[in-house]
Amino acid sequence: MLPNMIRAFTVAAVMATMPALAGPLTLTAADPVATVTIPEEWSGKKIARGLEIKTPDEEVYLWFELIAPGEMDSVQKEHDRYFQKEGVTVTGASATKKSEINGRAWSFTELAATNKDGPSIIRYVAINPNVASGKIILMTYWASPEGDKTHDAAMSKLIEGISFK
Repeated sequence: MLPNMIRAFTVAAVMATMPALAGPLTLTAADPVATVTIPEEWSGKKIARGLEIKTPDEEVYLWFELIAPGEMDSVQKEHDRYFQKEGVTVTGASATKKSEINGRAWSFTELAATNKDGPSIIRYVAINPNVASGKIILMTYWASPEGDKTHDAAMSKLIEGISFK
């Protein structure tokens, strides 16, 4: 029993020191529709529907999820529960703006929000990667106003660098 515990602890210690994923990551392995390149100093990990990314100061969190259009309501409810658990209260929303970028439909919605630390910014960006499955990429962005400003250039580079399959 003790050797197994030591082995488990050793594996956990080694895993904890391993760097988080950075660089180009595919969204998703099961249905590769796009590649997102994460800045070296940021961390990322694969999640069930895609990728979770955060800045080193944890002022910006991003999720890229590949979802079927019929799943949008359930994913939105899941996000609402997550933000509620994190103490985030949505205080207002902008109208959704739609645009076509490089032949793909994009829609942008920004929510004003607060949490225990003050104002928060939540953005939802839905991207149609034009794939046969009809799935869309939902990018969820959560940041403090300071993080939004600090990481604006890196975010722009990340968004502009999305490559579609």
